[in-house]
Amino acid sequence: MDFKQITENLRQRLTDFYSNNKKTVQIVAGSLVVIVGGSYYWYGVHMPQQESQAAEKLAKLEYYFMNDSTTIVLNGDKALKIESAPSIADSYSGTHKGSEAALMAGLTYLHTGEFKKALNYLDMAKAGDAILGPQVIAAKAACYSELNDYGKAASMYERAAKLGDNEFTARNYVKAAQHYTLNKDYKEALRCWETLKQDYPLSQEMGQEVQNADMYIQHLKGLLGDLN
Repeated sequence: MDFKQITENLRQRLTDFYSNNKKTVQIVAGSLVVIVGGSYYWYGVHMPQQESQAAEKLAKLEYYFMNDSTTIVLNGDKALKIESAPSIADSYSGTHKGSEAALMAGLTYLHTGEFKKALNYLDMAKAGDAILGPQVIAAKAACYSELNDYGKAASMYERAAKLGDNEFTARNYVKAAQHYTLNKDYKEALRCWETLKQDYPLSQEMGQEVQNADMYIQHLKGLLGDLN
């Protein structure tokens, strides 16, 4: 069988398949058009529009957030046509600026003592980088601390310290140790102090805490009956 015959047989088989399955082929083809077209519109048109709208609204709030105007940040101002951070976060949750609004709302709720609301919005904030991420996690830890969940606060502070892994975030080891102690998890508290002493022995940022590490280590070893 030559190439021409093979091609003709293949063409005939495709024609027969289409004739016998015309409705199914049309449905599948139509669905693919809808999916591809919908995806293009969503990612190529809708999301950029959403991002732009969120950025414009958030820009009006930045001054008030930086100047601790908590009422405007959390409630907006109709007269000034300023939308609140929680509203922007809720309306634009899939955008980067929506995530920034969630962080703004979470930190402001933390500042005003509304810790459960703070956690809700901090959970919406996407901050995985080594600079902002530890701050978001430490803010969550502070909320759990205020809600008297010392075990959760301790683990979150430790997570913040590990994520940053530098002398500026290392202070979170101290907070983690303090909260493990409050939760009577003395072994975990001891481990945090020992990590701090071992990894940041010459830290200028952590000077006093590092100097006190030996005192807390000895105290915790005493509580654990591990003094030799």
